[in-house]
Amino acid sequence: MATDVSSLETANQELAQAVANMQRAVDQMQQQISLLELAALNTIRGQWDAARFGVQSAEAALVARNPGLQGKVHAVPFEQGQ
Repeated sequence: MATDVSSLETANQELAQAVANMQRAVDQMQQQISLLELAALNTIRGQWDAARFGVQSAEAALVARNPGLQGKVHAVPFEQGQ
């Protein structure tokens, strides 16, 4: 009987760990999607380059989404109507 309880407790802990891992993955995906949506919105608004628009730029959102892009994204500033 004790073995049955022990195996159930182990299975329950494994299940709890799997659920926690899935929740972390979902949370991370939601954050990444939000950053990509922000990048798209700032692109539509013409706010591409971080030098001009700072954290309200598509460039900043893309670098926040993927920090490995830091220093590799070279946005070309443009003016409205060009």
